[in-house]
Amino acid sequence: MNVTLKNLNINYSDSGGDGPVVLFLHGWGAPITTYPFVLKPLEGRYRVVAFDMPGCGLSQEPPEPLTVKDYADFAEEFCKALDITECIIICHSHGGRVAAELMARPNCQIKPTRAVFIDAAGVPPKRSLGYKLRQRAYKALRVLGTSRLTAPLFREVYEVQRDKRSSADYKAATPVMRKTLSNVVSADMRPCLEKIKVPVLLVWGEKDTATPLWMGREMERLIKGSGLAVINGGSHFPFVENPSQFSAVMASYLLN
Repeated sequence: MNVTLKNLNINYSDSGGDGPVVLFLHGWGAPITTYPFVLKPLEGRYRVVAFDMPGCGLSQEPPEPLTVKDYADFAEEFCKALDITECIIICHSHGGRVAAELMARPNCQIKPTRAVFIDAAGVPPKRSLGYKLRQRAYKALRVLGTSRLTAPLFREVYEVQRDKRSSADYKAATPVMRKTLSNVVSADMRPCLEKIKVPVLLVWGEKDTATPLWMGREMERLIKGSGLAVINGGSHFPFVENPSQFSAVMASYLLN
């Protein structure tokens, strides 16, 4: 199905029954078709609604780079278009940033009753002094490699270093989505997490390296009344690596 939001064609799914609404917010570069292990089991009891965020899956790419706040605005517009107010939010990875932004807004169109954060992003990684110094050096090189006056001398070495530092997600993205990724990956959502007032279940892969388990523990500390369930042997997609334990955890929270 499709809906037009902010002049963009947005792909979405709306399945299940007439029960309470589950709104799903997916991870970076992982369209809604990635998540049958998460969404299918809920369809018997819930109306399960999910949309491909702009620039992902079958949704149209935005003309300009987006921020976390822009993604949250899209989520609000989407729910308004489908007449959704009260819902359960389930999110994965980048979707956690969007969920945190939404759930911290005092006058948000979306009124979550509870939420599930799966290996969610939003807590900044720990950085050593050496890393910070390398970052400063790289930023200086970027200026030299892109400035009109110095680019002929420094462009090649800058481009080599840029490619070495770029993640697979960054390399696969278009220019607009590369800038968008740069905007969101550095977003510190901790102030938003502290404002969440509804019950939150944190589900985390034991061996996650993208959003390590310590980030889940930090979210548990920041979100009052939240609980953390660790999926044995799971990485950033624990619902794929250990579906039986993942399903049991979700069922105990949502289906009982």
